[in-house]
Amino acid sequence: MGKQTIMEWITDANTCFLIGTGCSVCANKPLMNKLTEQVVDKLDKLSKDLFKQLEGSNGREATVEDLLNQFLQMKRILSGRKDKKYGDWDIKKVEEAIRKTLQEIVKEIGCQWDCSETHGLFLQRLLQHKGRKICDVFSLNYDVVLEATLENLCIPYTDGFRGAENAYFDSNLFDMPSDIPLFRLYKIHGSINWVKDEKEIIRRKPSSPDNKVDERQVIYPCEQKYFLTQYGIYEVLMNLFRKRLRDRRPNNKLVIVGYSFADNHINEAIIDAICDTGNNLTVYAFVGEEKKPDDQIKRLEGLADRCSHKLNIMVGSKKFIGNALQESEWQEIQSENLWKFENLVKVMTEGSK
Repeated sequence: MGKQTIMEWITDANTCFLIGTGCSVCANKPLMNKLTEQVVDKLDKLSKDLFKQLEGSNGREATVEDLLNQFLQMKRILSGRKDKKYGDWDIKKVEEAIRKTLQEIVKEIGCQWDCSETHGLFLQRLLQHKGRKICDVFSLNYDVVLEATLENLCIPYTDGFRGAENAYFDSNLFDMPSDIPLFRLYKIHGSINWVKDEKEIIRRKPSSPDNKVDERQVIYPCEQKYFLTQYGIYEVLMNLFRKRLRDRRPNNKLVIVGYSFADNHINEAIIDAICDTGNNLTVYAFVGEEKKPDDQIKRLEGLADRCSHKLNIMVGSKKFIGNALQESEWQEIQSENLWKFENLVKVMTEGSK
């Protein structure tokens, strides 16, 4: 009974999705903590020492996103100084540190255009709903697993770019009507194959760590995404996310997989939409347990309490927060570890037989 309820959440034609880095583990992509470890290890001593001084948010350890945020804040401050220096840092060292960090991120994630069988099953299952014309998928991942899988299966989609070898971003593509099933992929945190050219135009190029650009548009941290106007693509995508969550369609749903609620900007966008007067959005999240699960549950319950019981969160096999499942349903699926993307997809495909 619990599995059937979850299937209804996921396969409903009114459901959109938020996909986090946890969903790419089955495609051999690193989680944020592993990516951070691998990238920081490749940086110089000055950058490593700076990273050791950083403190993460929401009870988590600092990540490479926090390090990039620090670099970008330093760059902004030094740009306003006459000598362009502060301690051991000068603006050229900061710019080189940004370039090196982004380059190492791309190398660690990998530029291979490889599809994923698990992602393929997920996408194909969603296509089976005859009432679904357009499916919105908001991704926080920098890898190209979803794009590669969609193209391998010849499934129509748009990611907001026009063209091929030197495509350019055009948000109007997300408003194009479609007479056939279409996936709309919104990469809120950017992508390893997005670059900025000399005219400040965001381009999508074939993935390569050797692309010659001033700065690669990959994962500029949240604080910077909403502060620096030249990176306006992030604000455009966040506005589209907010707009979709406020869609007045009946039984509007957001299903979250592979995201730990560590990004306050994403969290607030979701909570604001749920609490918006007249909105009927309900959110269902599948989250893995953290090292301190009791602290994690307390934090997530605090978020849910702000949402009038419309934010439902499955925390590993430890607890279900919300009213969307009966106790008997939770007990039925408690040991299934549905926070793992491959396990959730298995339940989806079993339900389609």
